[in-house]
Amino acid sequence: MESPTEVILDYSNPLNATVAILTLVIGVFGVICNSSIVYIFYKEKSERSSFNLICVFRSFSNIYILGTTFLGLFLPKTVLGFSPYPPALESTLIHISNTLYLGNEYQIILVAVNRFIAMFLPVHYNKLCGFKSTLLILILIYLVRIVIVIFETYEQLKVNCHTSFLLVALAWRYDNQEQCQFEDNILVVISITFAIMTAINGATLLKIISFYKSSKNESNETKKRIRRNVFLFFQTGLQDSLYLIDLSFMMKFSSLSEARVWSYISGTFVWECLHSIDGFIMIMFNEKLSLLRKRLLATPTATHLPQKTFTVSVVSRLPEIN
Repeated sequence: MESPTEVILDYSNPLNATVAILTLVIGVFGVICNSSIVYIFYKEKSERSSFNLICVFRSFSNIYILGTTFLGLFLPKTVLGFSPYPPALESTLIHISNTLYLGNEYQIILVAVNRFIAMFLPVHYNKLCGFKSTLLILILIYLVRIVIVIFETYEQLKVNCHTSFLLVALAWRYDNQEQCQFEDNILVVISITFAIMTAINGATLLKIISFYKSSKNESNETKKRIRRNVFLFFQTGLQDSLYLIDLSFMMKFSSLSEARVWSYISGTFVWECLHSIDGFIMIMFNEKLSLLRKRLLATPTATHLPQKTFTVSVVSRLPEIN
């Protein structure tokens, strides 16, 4: 009779095989979606706005997490029954993915601030949320995250502590040795980030509603700008909701059951779906890739928009978020 461990390590086991297939399909789909966003940004000069720049950095993070951690680590370990990498490298790969995840969390606030300034300080939008200033902020965000992950990983490896993907749980876990115990503040950071984002987006939404109600006598061009901004707000709202779902599973739903299948769903499946669906949402709302956006908005692409976006009269209009 097979022991539980042998069943867990056997890739022909139905659960293992299902997890492997899902990891492969979701991962490849996510890499394709996020790579498309990067490609369009690179090929189309009209797409190089501050908002799209944030999306590109987000896509790069998604590609790394899906490519290295899910397809490069979780998938082969599930199939083979052992890690193809030494413990130190496996631990490092997972830590980098976690720090990029938090980098994306910081981007949520950056996007919220971007929209807030466009709505409340439209005259200063190009100065405060220009392409170069946004690029600088994004670089600083990820530099900080890289420094943090180097320090944390070094401290753990120094005492022989390894974070790993556990086949028993089908999810990653920190080392449970006594010397490896430390206070992980990732949930606190995520919670604070989401609270700040919610407050800023709430104010922005009220401003959009106010503009929408007072736009009856506006020109068709102004109404189109209103619809474009509402659509953009809807896009980021969908993306932000993915992190709310992931946060809910990490903090609450994961404790509902200790079953192996539930451990996979709450600890691995939801996380992988987050980064894949995130890329898919960006595709659905991208002007160059989405028929949905063109049909619903019926607005010209950025290459056909007037060159002078902000003038003195912009104060009386809904600003366009770049």
